Amino acid sequence: MAHAKPPSAGGAPTPSPSPAVLEKKTLAESRFLRFVNVEYNRPGDNAKSSWQYVERTTRRGEVDAVNIFAILKRKDGNHQVLVVKQYRPPLGKYTVELPAGLVDKDESPQVAALRELKEETGYVGSFIGATGQQFLSPGLTNENMVTIFAEIDPDTPENRNPKQSKEDRKMGITKEWLPLKNLHHTLAAYEAAGWGVFSGLYAVAHGFYLRERLQL
Repeated sequence: MAHAKPPSAGGAPTPSPSPAVLEKKTLAESRFLRFVNVEYNRPGDNAKSSWQYVERTTRRGEVDAVNIFAILKRKDGNHQVLVVKQYRPPLGKYTVELPAGLVDKDESPQVAALRELKEETGYVGSFIGATGQQFLSPGLTNENMVTIFAEIDPDTPENRNPKQSKEDRKMGITKEWLPLKNLHHTLAAYEAAGWGVFSGLYAVAHGFYLRERLQL
Protein backbone atom coordinates (compact mmCIF):
# COMPACT_ATOMS: atom_id res chain seq x y z
CA MET A 1 0.00 0.00 0.00
CA ALA A 2 1.36 3.40 -0.95
CA HIS A 3 1.84 5.88 1.86
CA ALA A 4 0.91 9.53 1.50
CA LYS A 5 3.88 11.85 1.36
CA PRO A 6 4.23 14.61 3.95
CA PRO A 7 2.91 17.92 2.58
CA SER A 8 6.43 19.27 2.08
CA ALA A 9 7.91 16.17 0.43
CA GLY A 10 9.27 16.95 -3.00
CA GLY A 11 7.90 20.49 -3.04
CA ALA A 12 9.78 23.76 -3.15
CA PRO A 13 9.62 25.74 0.11
CA THR A 14 7.78 29.03 0.07
CA PRO A 15 9.82 32.20 0.62
CA SER A 16 10.31 33.01 4.28
CA PRO A 17 8.09 35.83 5.56
CA SER A 18 9.80 38.85 7.09
CA PRO A 19 7.96 40.48 10.01
CA ALA A 20 8.65 44.21 10.22
CA VAL A 21 11.39 45.17 12.66
CA LEU A 22 10.41 48.49 14.20
CA GLU A 23 13.51 49.24 16.27
CA LYS A 24 16.74 47.57 17.34
CA LYS A 25 18.65 48.89 20.36
CA THR A 26 21.95 47.83 21.95
CA LEU A 27 21.56 47.21 25.69
CA ALA A 28 25.16 46.22 26.46
CA GLU A 29 28.30 45.44 24.50
CA SER A 30 31.69 43.83 25.10
CA ARG A 31 34.62 42.95 22.88
CA PHE A 32 33.00 39.83 21.47
CA LEU A 33 29.27 40.04 22.30
CA ARG A 34 26.39 42.49 22.02
CA PHE A 35 23.12 42.27 23.97
CA VAL A 36 20.25 43.79 21.99
CA ASN A 37 16.52 44.46 22.20
CA VAL A 38 14.42 44.35 19.05
CA GLU A 39 10.89 45.67 18.65
CA TYR A 40 8.85 43.95 15.92
CA ASN A 41 5.32 43.18 14.77
CA ARG A 42 4.35 39.73 16.02
CA PRO A 43 3.35 37.61 12.98
CA GLY A 44 0.28 36.01 14.55
CA ASP A 45 -1.70 39.13 15.42
CA ASN A 46 0.60 41.96 14.27
CA ALA A 47 0.91 43.20 17.86
CA LYS A 48 4.03 45.14 18.81
CA SER A 49 6.42 42.83 20.68
CA SER A 50 10.00 42.80 21.91
CA TRP A 51 12.78 40.23 22.17
CA GLN A 52 16.23 40.30 23.75
CA TYR A 53 19.08 38.28 22.33
CA VAL A 54 22.86 38.11 21.96
CA GLU A 55 24.87 38.60 18.77
CA ARG A 56 28.56 38.44 17.98
CA THR A 57 30.46 41.65 17.36
CA THR A 58 33.00 39.68 15.31
CA ARG A 59 30.86 38.84 12.27
CA ARG A 60 32.71 39.86 9.09
CA GLY A 61 30.42 38.30 6.49
CA GLU A 62 27.33 36.10 6.39
CA VAL A 63 28.81 33.29 8.52
CA ASP A 64 29.97 33.68 12.12
CA ALA A 65 31.80 30.43 12.68
CA VAL A 66 32.67 26.97 11.38
CA ASN A 67 33.15 23.54 12.87
CA ILE A 68 34.97 20.68 11.20
CA PHE A 69 33.92 17.04 11.05
CA ALA A 70 37.28 15.53 10.11
CA ILE A 71 37.46 11.82 9.34
CA LEU A 72 40.45 9.51 9.33
CA LYS A 73 39.66 6.69 6.90
CA ARG A 74 41.46 3.51 7.93
CA LYS A 75 42.24 0.58 5.67
CA ASP A 76 40.71 -1.85 8.18
CA GLY A 77 37.38 0.01 8.05
CA ASN A 78 37.59 1.28 11.64
CA HIS A 79 37.26 4.94 10.64
CA GLN A 80 37.65 7.70 13.23
CA VAL A 81 36.53 11.29 13.79
CA LEU A 82 38.75 13.98 15.30
CA VAL A 83 37.40 15.81 18.35
CA VAL A 84 38.77 18.39 20.76
CA LYS A 85 38.33 18.64 24.51
CA GLN A 86 38.34 21.88 26.43
CA TYR A 87 36.95 23.65 29.49
CA ARG A 88 33.92 25.84 28.81
CA PRO A 89 33.24 28.45 31.55
CA PRO A 90 29.52 28.93 30.66
CA LEU A 91 28.93 25.24 31.38
CA GLY A 92 31.40 24.89 34.23
CA LYS A 93 32.59 21.63 32.71
CA TYR A 94 34.83 20.12 30.04
CA THR A 95 33.35 19.42 26.64
CA VAL A 96 33.80 17.08 23.68
CA GLU A 97 33.49 19.15 20.51
CA LEU A 98 34.42 19.38 16.88
CA PRO A 99 37.36 21.67 16.06
CA ALA A 100 35.83 25.09 15.45
CA GLY A 101 36.46 28.81 15.18
CA LEU A 102 35.37 32.17 13.85
CA VAL A 103 35.46 33.12 10.18
CA ASP A 104 37.90 35.98 9.53
CA LYS A 105 37.32 38.92 7.20
CA ASP A 106 37.41 37.98 3.48
CA GLU A 107 37.66 34.29 4.44
CA SER A 108 35.36 31.58 3.13
CA PRO A 109 33.95 28.98 5.57
CA GLN A 110 36.02 26.29 3.84
CA VAL A 111 39.29 28.20 4.25
CA ALA A 112 38.42 29.14 7.83
CA ALA A 113 37.64 25.52 8.74
CA LEU A 114 40.88 24.08 7.38
CA ARG A 115 42.82 26.88 9.08
CA GLU A 116 41.13 26.21 12.42
CA LEU A 117 41.69 22.47 12.02
CA LYS A 118 45.41 23.08 11.62
CA GLU A 119 45.59 25.55 14.52
CA GLU A 120 43.61 23.47 17.02
CA THR A 121 44.88 20.00 16.16
CA GLY A 122 47.94 20.36 13.94
CA TYR A 123 46.35 18.24 11.22
CA VAL A 124 45.96 19.26 7.58
CA GLY A 125 42.69 18.11 6.03
CA SER A 126 41.20 17.98 2.55
CA PHE A 127 37.75 19.43 1.93
CA ILE A 128 34.88 17.00 1.27
CA GLY A 129 31.73 19.07 1.61
CA ALA A 130 29.79 21.57 3.69
CA THR A 131 26.38 22.23 5.18
CA GLY A 132 24.42 25.44 4.86
CA GLN A 133 24.06 27.91 7.71
CA GLN A 134 23.00 26.33 10.99
CA PHE A 135 21.37 28.24 13.85
CA LEU A 136 22.07 26.37 17.08
CA SER A 137 19.94 28.39 19.53
CA PRO A 138 17.74 30.81 17.55
CA GLY A 139 15.79 31.95 20.61
CA LEU A 140 18.98 33.11 22.32
CA THR A 141 21.29 34.36 19.58
CA ASN A 142 21.50 35.10 15.86
CA GLU A 143 24.88 33.32 15.69
CA ASN A 144 25.18 30.91 12.78
CA MET A 145 27.66 28.22 11.88
CA VAL A 146 28.64 26.06 8.91
CA THR A 147 29.91 22.49 9.29
CA ILE A 148 32.76 21.55 6.98
CA PHE A 149 33.46 17.86 6.31
CA ALA A 150 37.10 16.95 5.72
CA GLU A 151 39.32 13.91 5.38
CA ILE A 152 42.73 13.55 7.02
CA ASP A 153 45.43 11.43 5.44
CA PRO A 154 47.84 10.35 8.22
CA ASP A 155 50.49 9.28 5.71
CA THR A 156 51.19 12.75 4.32
CA PRO A 157 54.37 14.38 5.68
CA GLU A 158 52.47 17.29 7.31
CA ASN A 159 50.30 14.89 9.33
CA ARG A 160 53.02 12.62 10.71
CA ASN A 161 53.87 14.92 13.60
CA PRO A 162 50.92 17.31 14.02
CA LYS A 163 51.37 20.18 16.47
CA GLN A 164 48.75 22.58 17.77
CA SER A 165 49.26 26.32 17.74
CA LYS A 166 50.81 27.84 20.85
CA GLU A 167 47.59 29.72 21.62
CA ASP A 168 45.44 26.59 21.56
CA ARG A 169 47.91 24.77 23.80
CA LYS A 170 47.72 27.69 26.25
CA MET A 171 43.93 27.36 26.22
CA GLY A 172 44.29 23.74 27.31
CA ILE A 173 42.66 22.31 24.18
CA THR A 174 43.49 18.64 23.63
CA LYS A 175 42.62 16.39 20.70
CA GLU A 176 41.44 12.81 20.44
CA TRP A 177 40.30 10.34 17.80
CA LEU A 178 36.94 8.66 18.45
CA PRO A 179 35.64 5.61 16.56
CA LEU A 180 33.07 6.52 13.92
CA LYS A 181 31.24 3.23 14.45
CA ASN A 182 28.66 3.58 17.23
CA LEU A 183 29.77 7.18 17.76
CA HIS A 184 26.42 8.01 19.38
CA HIS A 185 27.09 5.41 22.08
CA THR A 186 30.57 6.83 22.71
CA LEU A 187 29.18 10.35 23.09
CA ALA A 188 26.41 9.16 25.40
CA ALA A 189 29.08 7.55 27.58
CA TYR A 190 30.97 10.86 27.70
CA GLU A 191 27.77 12.65 28.70
CA ALA A 192 27.09 10.11 31.46
CA ALA A 193 30.63 10.71 32.74
CA GLY A 194 29.93 14.44 33.13
CA TRP A 195 31.25 15.83 29.86
CA GLY A 196 29.31 18.34 27.76
CA VAL A 197 28.80 17.19 24.15
CA PHE A 198 28.62 19.73 21.33
CA SER A 199 25.23 19.57 19.60
CA GLY A 200 26.70 19.49 16.08
CA LEU A 201 28.79 16.43 16.94
CA TYR A 202 25.80 14.68 18.49
CA ALA A 203 23.63 15.53 15.46
CA VAL A 204 26.00 13.95 12.92
CA ALA A 205 26.48 10.92 15.18
CA HIS A 206 22.75 10.35 15.40
CA GLY A 207 22.47 10.81 11.64
CA PHE A 208 24.81 7.84 11.21
CA TYR A 209 22.81 5.91 13.81
CA LEU A 210 19.43 6.55 12.19
CA ARG A 211 20.73 5.64 8.74
CA GLU A 212 21.93 2.29 10.09
CA ARG A 213 18.90 1.65 12.30
CA LEU A 214 16.33 2.52 9.63
CA GLN A 215 18.42 1.04 6.79
CA LEU A 216 18.16 4.22 4.76
